[in-house]
Amino acid sequence: MPPPTIRVVVAEDDPLAQLAIESYVARVDDIEIVGSAPDGAPALELVRTLRPDVLLTDIHMPQMTGVELIRRVFTLANPPRVLCFTVLGDEHTMRTALEAGASGFLLKVDPPDMLIHGIRSAYHGDALVSPRLLATVLRQFQRHAQPPSDLGDTELELVRLVGRGLDNAEIAEAVFLAPSTVKTYVSRLLKKTGSRSRAQLAAKAHEWGLVDN
Repeated sequence: MPPPTIRVVVAEDDPLAQLAIESYVARVDDIEIVGSAPDGAPALELVRTLRPDVLLTDIHMPQMTGVELIRRVFTLANPPRVLCFTVLGDEHTMRTALEAGASGFLLKVDPPDMLIHGIRSAYHGDALVSPRLLATVLRQFQRHAQPPSDLGDTELELVRLVGRGLDNAEIAEAVFLAPSTVKTYVSRLLKKTGSRSRAQLAAKAHEWGLVDN
């Protein structure tokens, strides 16, 4: 049985970038762009009416920014997953968008295959962060904060593996648990650490010094 088609709305103000995204997505059978808009406000309306699985959004747009769009999307019932796709990334922007609910961050200089992987990861509830962006963010974490004292050793290991970018199946193989069990544990960790997404939990893993830089 073929995988379900992932329905995507794109918020992108650069026509060339929009064409590139459409070209990348046209290469695969399991992703379909169902709508696109050049700014946050019309993109929000498309999300309301089309109810996509994933919103792919730029951060820097002329009227409503990507971060504000993410905030408004998460006031809707059953919001889509959100993947940021931007030219420039920095710690403040990444943190702000993570707190708003974004599931991943990619840069427009990343390989096209990474965009496809990022959309699929977001759809399945996993997180994908551009290696270039992650390297920039990690340089900010020279002084590690301490993880919460109520996290046990097993929980810290799961947070570490999420921080390494592993999905549930890969984590399950590493810790000898069923993928469904890992999914349950990670969901509990999101609530326990106050993380709104796997990407935010991954950022905390680095901030707490659980992942080797």
